[in-house]
Formats: sequence, C-alpha cells, structure tokens
Amino acid sequence: MTENIKEDRKEISQQKSEKFRQYALDYLEARKEVLTGFQLFEKYAEQKERIKSALGASEEQWQDWKWQLANRISNVEMLEKIFPLTDKQKHDFAIIQSKFRWAFTPYFASIIDPVDDNCPVRKQMLPDIREMEMTGVADFSGEEYSSPVDNLVRWYPDRVAVHVTNVCAGFCRHCLRRRKIGEVDQATPADNLEDILQYLRNNREIRDVLLTGGDPFTFQTEWLDRILTALDEIEHIEIKRIGSRVPIVLPQRVDEELCAMLSRHHPLYVNVQVNHPRELTADSARALDLITRAGIPIHNQSVLLRGINDSAVIIKTLNHELLKVRVRPYYLYHCQGTIGIEHFRTPVETGIEILENLRGYTTGLAIPSYIITPSGLGKTPLAPVYQVSSGDGFVLLRNWEGIVYRYDNPGHSGNE
Repeated sequence: MTENIKEDRKEISQQKSEKFRQYALDYLEARKEVLTGFQLFEKYAEQKERIKSALGASEEQWQDWKWQLANRISNVEMLEKIFPLTDKQKHDFAIIQSKFRWAFTPYFASIIDPVDDNCPVRKQMLPDIREMEMTGVADFSGEEYSSPVDNLVRWYPDRVAVHVTNVCAGFCRHCLRRRKIGEVDQATPADNLEDILQYLRNNREIRDVLLTGGDPFTFQTEWLDRILTALDEIEHIEIKRIGSRVPIVLPQRVDEELCAMLSRHHPLYVNVQVNHPRELTADSARALDLITRAGIPIHNQSVLLRGINDSAVIIKTLNHELLKVRVRPYYLYHCQGTIGIEHFRTPVETGIEILENLRGYTTGLAIPSYIITPSGLGKTPLAPVYQVSSGDGFVLLRNWEGIVYRYDNPGHSGNE
C-alpha cells in the first residue's frame, strides 16, 4: 500500500511538473518576439554613431550628461538631422509643438527605431497628431486641489510629493504632468522650496517625502544635496524617495559623484519608469547598478500604454529583465486621462488580465500592483478576484490556474 501511494504521488507530481513546464515553454516561445535593449546592442551602437555624426558630437561629449541635456532633440529641424521624416510628419510635429512641448536626449534617440512607427520607444517620445484631439483634462490626478503649498501634493496622512523642477531628460508623450512642462526649463523657486520645507517642519505626522517633478536628477549634484540635507534635518521625516527617469533616458547623469552624495542621505529610495524591455540597455544597467551599489533600493513604476506594453508577455519580459538588474517591479499604472493622451489608454480590464497572467506564472517579485489614480483620491489598487464566495466557517477561493477550492475560515459566520 505504501509503495502504491508513493507511485501515485510521483505520477501526480510528474503530471503537474509537465503541465507547469508547458506553461513556461509557451511563454518562452511568445517572448521571442519581445526584444530587449541588450539584444539590440549592435543596432543601438550603429544608431549612436550615426547620431553623433549628424550632431557633430565627440564621444566625450556623448558621455557628458550636461551635453546630452543641452542638446535634447526638441524641434523638427533637429529631428530631421537624425531621423528621416515625411512632409506630413514635419507638418504634424510642428503643429503639436505649438501646443505640447517635446524633447528627448540624443542617447534616447539612439534606441529609437528611425523608421518603424511601431517602435515602443518611438511611440513614447515622438509626438502624435492624435494629441491635438485635446481629449482629457489638464490635471487628471487633481494635484492642484491637493496642494496646501504650491508644488507640494498631499493625498495621504503621512507622506507628500514635492515638485522640485519641471526639467526632464525626455518629455514622455503620456506624461501626467505635461501641464507643468511650460515653455522653458525651470526649477521650483527657492522661496517656494522654503515654504515647502516650513510646511514639512510644521507637520510632524509627515514621515515620507517624494521628490519629483520634472526630474530631480537633472539638478546639479550640489543642489540636490542641499535639498536632501534640508529634509534630513527635519527629525520626523524618516525616508526620502526620488522619482526619476534619468537612469533610463539619460544614464550618463548617474556617476560616482552623484551616487556618493546620495549614499549620505539614507534611508533613500529611487523610483524609475521603464515601460518596455527595449529601454534596458548596457548604459541604463550601468546607471542602475551604480545606484544600487550605493545602497539605494530601486523600484519601477511602469505605465500601461496601448500598443506599447499592453500584453502579459511584454510586462512579464520587462519585469524579468528589471529583476536581473536589481530593480523591483512596483507599480503598473493605468494610463490617466490627461489631456492629449487618450490614444495611449487601455480598458481597465487589460491591466487586470495582465496580472491574471502573471500571478502563479512567475515569481511574486515580478508582479507589480496595478494602480489607478482618480482625481485627488490617491492610488486605488486593482487585482483579479480570487475569492469566489463564502459561507459559515469557510471561503471558496480559486488559484492562479482557475482551480476552485474550499478553505477553512475560523471564526467567520456566513451570516455576518
């Protein structure tokens, strides 16, 4: 009898193992179509040399983050030096520029396909005439109604976000704060920052401050150091966070000097935004590695974007690649109804379906929270429903494969 039980268990285990193996093989076959920046290394290197030549840049200049920032591709005249453009594209881009500012670094241009309109990086950075449909609202998140002090947003009891600048290395077309970009780059004024610091000093319940913008890493190291030092001097602030796309769009900015400064301000966390595996390159991996070696955990906040990453295979591949460079997938944001970006938005159900195809199929480390940010109400997480029903002393649950099972629920009455 004992031997029979062992054989039965072994057979069941083998059947389950083969089933799980097939799940994995199905994914591995599908992900062959999802290229990463590491796989596109040679193509990116060729594009880099072509762009350097078109802009008359040396390798030393290319590696200089200040040169990259000062030479962002920001108008049709610059763009057509590096990408072939049709007359219609030039016309459309000029029209969009009259309403919405656009720019991105030469580095990020080197990972954009110069001719493929479906390139997921290109879609995030190059203007789209659909922006001029002007659907949506300027401040979809309701930040302007949640700011007791200018450029400080408070949605929660114990934490705030502080907008320290409107400068970005690249103005993403799906940006929720495109209303703040303006016509020129500018930091939050010093007197406004002092008002913010005073508000923080006066509100002892605030323990967590997120620096955002714009992008705080576009600051000079010394200026960012002064802001972090001022926060360190407020006793009740326990942690600081920095929201930045710089390690992805301008990795040259992340150097030993910056990371040495950041390491003096622990506990400190960095949140980045990577939306597609093509954005992860040897350069961005180097930047991320420098930050983590400084003892700073990094989390990723992706945005769910139609036609860019709206599939479980792409998100799963992205999150696996992130974990390989020690970045924890944190949030998957549903794209907001900000003005001019309706063409990026997916149904809410798309995000839930993606999570449905992650849970159980990969490690929990690779599963972000799916988040909606309704106007002025903070973040609302959404997830597949795993509780089927409940009764007196039990619940019916389903697992990631769809198997429904009964689970004891001590102390619970079905009549409650």
